[in-house]
Amino acid sequence: MKKLARMESTFNGIMALFLALMGLLIFTNVALRYLFNSGLTWAEELSRFLFVWTVFLGAIGALKDNNHLGFTSLVQKLSPIGKKVCFIVSNVLVLGTLWVLFQGSLKLTLMTSHTLSPATGLPLSYMYVIGIISSVGMFLVVCCNIYRAIFVKGAIERLVVLKESEEEVSMENTIKGEITQ
Repeated sequence: MKKLARMESTFNGIMALFLALMGLLIFTNVALRYLFNSGLTWAEELSRFLFVWTVFLGAIGALKDNNHLGFTSLVQKLSPIGKKVCFIVSNVLVLGTLWVLFQGSLKLTLMTSHTLSPATGLPLSYMYVIGIISSVGMFLVVCCNIYRAIFVKGAIERLVVLKESEEEVSMENTIKGEITQ
């Protein structure tokens, strides 16, 4: 568990750094365009790379914290065994989707390893390798959740807490923040 917590805090630190860099790059580019009528061509492209990486790393964290949106009307009406079966089946489908993401990202990464992006000159594979990283990270999270659903008594009630709107996710995060402070 300590390794997972360390990995999560590393991902959060990377995302914070990427967001700060994006803000700095975009602000600098806007200021240069406004003041000098020219900007940094590579800054926009690098911001795009960082944004994609931030989104994919954030998806791992959202899955781990069970913050993805879901459709709860049916699941709430099921018995505990029905919830467990529904959870396991849906997560097996997620594993299949993650396998497709992994394969596609691997193919794209290999295909673009010698193709350079126009402005930064970085290999385009740097953009697509995050698909591999995130699919593996989410695969591990889903496998752990399936294991907990099957073998840990009472875990299904914590795992099947879905949110139907962004407001519910935001409100829950606010409450968690108030409790931990």
